[in-house]
Amino acid sequence: MSNLDDTLIFNKVAELCSFTLAGQQLNIPKATVSRRVKQLEKSLGVQLLNRDTRKLSLTEAGHYLYKSTAPLLSEALKIETATASFQTHPAGELRVTMPVEIGIRMLNEIVCDFAIEHPKVQLDIHMTNDVVDIIKEGFDIAIRGGSPKDSNLIARKIMSSRFHLCCSPEYSNQYPLPQHPSELKQHHLIAFPYSSYQSLKLKRGTEEISIHANNRLSANSLDMLLKAAVKGLGIAILPTSVCSEAIQQGQLITLFDDWSTDEIGLFALYPNRVKTKKLDMFIHYVEKRLTELEKGFI
Repeated sequence: MSNLDDTLIFNKVAELCSFTLAGQQLNIPKATVSRRVKQLEKSLGVQLLNRDTRKLSLTEAGHYLYKSTAPLLSEALKIETATASFQTHPAGELRVTMPVEIGIRMLNEIVCDFAIEHPKVQLDIHMTNDVVDIIKEGFDIAIRGGSPKDSNLIARKIMSSRFHLCCSPEYSNQYPLPQHPSELKQHHLIAFPYSSYQSLKLKRGTEEISIHANNRLSANSLDMLLKAAVKGLGIAILPTSVCSEAIQQGQLITLFDDWSTDEIGLFALYPNRVKTKKLDMFIHYVEKRLTELEKGFI
């Protein structure tokens, strides 16, 4: 099959009736233009141009080739331009998976605002607490809390939060509050059934202690844990993003403020491949908005 680049060069010569002008528009030497047209003629086995000292004209075969291929080459150029625009102007489908409560609690408004700002991006949001194989299921990105475990994915931290031990004023009135983390084993704890919650570490200076939760209530719903803590069912282990508002409103009080706790991150995970413009912009947009959200936390 003949080189399409040679056909493109020939079409520019046919359009302008000049090797010189064609070379100038294509930004290649006149001699290269002439050589590539001759190469195309040799490949096709027909003469495409009548050459004399004053002007160029198309042969019958040249006229046929130009008229037949000009629309096709123009359409191919449009397709190339449109394809390149995926990297300069976000467009097309973006499939995102995220935990239900993170989506409802923090990302609902952010995702909607991104969709308003980028109307050519079709967002497909899948909220589930299951850990989805995003490569197998065809997702572009997953938003997840905790430490990333899938080495096949690139992980970008988009938000940091830390753990708080907190309880309602009613609980503190009913039970003497612990003065040291070691006394927590005498209390009702409320925690997420994940290892980062079940064996939380607290540090103060050189002192370190791990809390092994003896739970009165364990649920894979942070909203339920928050509600249970507010209703006085026990001392909850909750990330800042979940309990900050309740603490600010006086519904919860914090314990062990002079102790530091582990951080928990929110990550954007995506396959190890070239990022499209829409994916890159989505990650940066979500990260920026979450950073602004963090400023309002305790």
